[in-house]
Amino acid sequence: MQVQPPAAERRRAGLGLALGAPSRDTLIRLGVLAVIVVAGLYFAIWPSPRWHRVQSLGVALAGGIYLAALCRGRLRDTLAVVASLVFCLFAIEIYIVVIDVPRTLDVTTSHTVSWPVLGWGPAKSGVFHHSKIESKTGRVVFDVDYTIDAHLHRQVISAADAPAVIFAGGSDTFGEGLSDADTLPQLFADATGRSFHVVNLGYPGYGPQQFLRGLETGLFDDVVSQPRLFVIEVTPWQVDRTSCLENQIARAPRYEMEDGKPIFHGTCEEGWPIVFRALSHVSSIYRSFISRALQGARPDRIDLFVAILARAGEITRAKYGAQTLVIYQPNEGYLRPAGYTDARLMQRLRDAGLAVVDGGFDPAAFPGENLEIVGEGHPSAVANRAWAALVRDYLDGSPAQSR
Repeated sequence: MQVQPPAAERRRAGLGLALGAPSRDTLIRLGVLAVIVVAGLYFAIWPSPRWHRVQSLGVALAGGIYLAALCRGRLRDTLAVVASLVFCLFAIEIYIVVIDVPRTLDVTTSHTVSWPVLGWGPAKSGVFHHSKIESKTGRVVFDVDYTIDAHLHRQVISAADAPAVIFAGGSDTFGEGLSDADTLPQLFADATGRSFHVVNLGYPGYGPQQFLRGLETGLFDDVVSQPRLFVIEVTPWQVDRTSCLENQIARAPRYEMEDGKPIFHGTCEEGWPIVFRALSHVSSIYRSFISRALQGARPDRIDLFVAILARAGEITRAKYGAQTLVIYQPNEGYLRPAGYTDARLMQRLRDAGLAVVDGGFDPAAFPGENLEIVGEGHPSAVANRAWAALVRDYLDGSPAQSR
């Protein structure tokens, strides 16, 4: 004879069914989904500097496979195809991270955020720590602090009310890897007895297009007072930046030649094909393969590079009555495929109305000293001190320096 459960138990079971109590299989499915969601949130909030894209693609892959397993019919087939594509990106990303190891690694949190006009810049004023190590040995390459002033520029201690010398450029001008005392603008201020008001507009990743865009929009007007001279450090490979060919400058201003003049056309990323834009957001394929394959000197790219600098020089003369001095760091190997030499490019800049000094140095002239940060490549305080002397001599009227 079959024994019936007590009435109270029957009522509880019936109530559970009426309320739709989840089955064991349902709870397992919800648990797996929760794990995937939590993993995605964790990696979004605390991403790994090197592995963040592998992490993101891994979560997307897990989600795609899981959803495909739950669905049926054509939807399942579609999700399986999507998961297969994500798996390919996931595998390639792992390969890039393992094989394409950078020479140095940042081991501190970035202080850079998105900016509207120039694309990016420091998050706020204050003191920020920056440390890099060699990826293979763990040796500390540099361990320094950057002081960002109230105008969100690298601090320079100089005369508060005096004719201004304004420095522009990328990480070399900013002084990446160097203390505040060893940046080019600060060493120039020291070399001239702090008789000028010196401003450092440089920032890592900037190219000539940021200098021009800031001038066009009046962004620098709050710090440009009694301008005596504008100085910008350039090197030929910055042609890749003005041509929007580097992955890391996606938010930089983009210029295109129209009737022989550089005209602003939004951001670099907006000029990329949509496939490249998508890849740059989800994978390192664009940075590691496509971008590198596209880079290189071509006559039309050099024309744009020169035109951007020439236009910036026109504005500094017309608006501020000040000349623009170019510190040119030679790199003839980069220019050679375009049929150019350093001498030819420097002459083109001079013909465009810019003053130019040759910033190339013979290491033999600096025995026992390094012109670069050892193991990293950015200019050392030794190089900055020599460039500061070039700018000082130019202001003193030495004809040999601006030939």
